[in-house]
Parts: sequence; C-alpha cells; structure tokens
Amino acid sequence: MTPRPAFAELSEVAVLRDMQTDDGYLIPAGMEGTIVGIWAGGEAYEVEFDEPVADNATVRAGALRAA
Repeated sequence: MTPRPAFAELSEVAVLRDMQTDDGYLIPAGMEGTIVGIWAGGEAYEVEFDEPVADNATVRAGALRAA
C-alpha cells in the first residue's frame, strides 16, 4: 500500500527553514505558500509563494508544516 502524501494539493503550508525559489530568490523560514504540485508520492512539493516574491519552489516534505 502506497502512503498518502502529508499535504494535499492547494494546502497552505509554511517553510521551516530558508529556501531558494526555482529562480534563485530567498524565501525566509516561516513564509507561507500554497502547494500546487506533489512529487514522488509526497516526498517533495511544488509550493507557490506570493511574498516576498511571486515564485515557486520545490520543497522536501520535511521542510514544510501546515500553515
């Protein structure tokens, strides 16, 4: 049986540590975003941020918490 991802698509999440977006912008720890993609059954997520810049980042599951 395949485990279910920790977060569903369109869930609101916050990053637990500083991250870089796919375009290289800094997203500081605690920033909130929306999950727009689920990779490898929930091992990583595509998260869309509106602040401090509008961009996406691929974030491993262990670096996220529910917002």
